[in-house]
Amino acid sequence: MSERLSPEFRAFLEAQGAATVDAIVRVSGDLGERAQALTRRGLQVRRALRLIHALAVTGPAHTLLALAREPWVRRVEPDHPVHTLSTEAPP
Repeated sequence: MSERLSPEFRAFLEAQGAATVDAIVRVSGDLGERAQALTRRGLQVRRALRLIHALAVTGPAHTLLALAREPWVRRVEPDHPVHTLSTEAPP
């Protein structure tokens, strides 16, 4: 289970308790079925990330901690903004 949560993110979630947190949940199996399972647990699924076989979710920190025990959850990680670099040549 420890490899499913980094020590830093685990500590963060433990400190947050029932506070709402954004996370990325990498899963095995069908994304649609996994999204339904996460919704049943009280998480809001914001989007499917098919390229990395994951779901962007929002919900209570304690629920995200509990997900690390599920055999179909590969990793739970913080959801951070993604930035890209321009590939255009300077003028």
